[in-house]
Amino acid sequence: MRYHKGFFHIGLLVLAMALIVPCASAWTFGGWSGPASTAALSPGDNVTAGFTVSFNSYDTGSTFESDNSLVMYTDLSNPLWVVTKTETVNDAPQTTGLATRQASQLLLDGWSLSFSRKQFSITVKLTGTAPALNQSQEIILVRLQERDPNAKLVPGTQTKKVAQVVIPTPEPTAVPTVIDEETVVVITPEPVTTVTTIVPAKKRTYSPGPDPLIICGMLAGLVLVTGLANSRK
Repeated sequence: MRYHKGFFHIGLLVLAMALIVPCASAWTFGGWSGPASTAALSPGDNVTAGFTVSFNSYDTGSTFESDNSLVMYTDLSNPLWVVTKTETVNDAPQTTGLATRQASQLLLDGWSLSFSRKQFSITVKLTGTAPALNQSQEIILVRLQERDPNAKLVPGTQTKKVAQVVIPTPEPTAVPTVIDEETVVVITPEPVTTVTTIVPAKKRTYSPGPDPLIICGMLAGLVLVTGLANSRK
C-alpha cells in the first residue's frame, strides 16, 4: 500500500512540475545564404543574406511561447527585412507575408508564432550595405535571439552570423628624393678688344712769308734811311 502511495506522490509531483514549467519553444535556424564569417567586405558593398526559422509544436506542445518575442538585429547600413511564413496545408505549401521593415532591428511577437499542433517555417531575406567604418572590424550580419517578457535573452536561443569589414590601408605617399646637383658655372671671359689709337701725324706748319706790301714798305724804308744817311755825309 505504501508502495502505491509512493508512485502516486511521484506522479503528482511530475504533473505539478509540468504545470509550473512552461513549454519550451521549438524552433531551429538554418538555410543560411549570405557572406561567410571569413568574408572581407569593403564599406558600401551591397550585402544580401537569407535564412529560415523552422517551428514544430508536435514535441513541445507549442511552436513558440506567446509571451516571448523573436528579435533580429544587423549592423548593416540601410537594412531591409522581408519575412514570409510558409505552412503546408492539405499537402500544399502556402506562403503569406509576415513582416517588412527597414530598420536595424526587427521584432516578431510571440502571438504571430505561437501555435499548437502545427509545423511551419519563416523565411527571412535581408539586404543592406556594409557600413562605413574608421577601421577594419567584425560586424554582425544577423543576430537572432528569443527574449522573454522582460526583454531578457532566453538561454540557448541566440544565433549570430558575422563578417569582416576591411578598410584599405592607404599606400604611403613616396617622398621625392632631392639630389643636390652640382651647378657648374662656366665663366666665359669677355674678349679683350684692343683699341688702336691712331694719332694723326703732325702736319708741318709752314708760316706764310711776309706780305708783299710789307716787303715793299720795308724796302722803301730801307732806301729812305740809306738816303738820309748819305746826305748827312
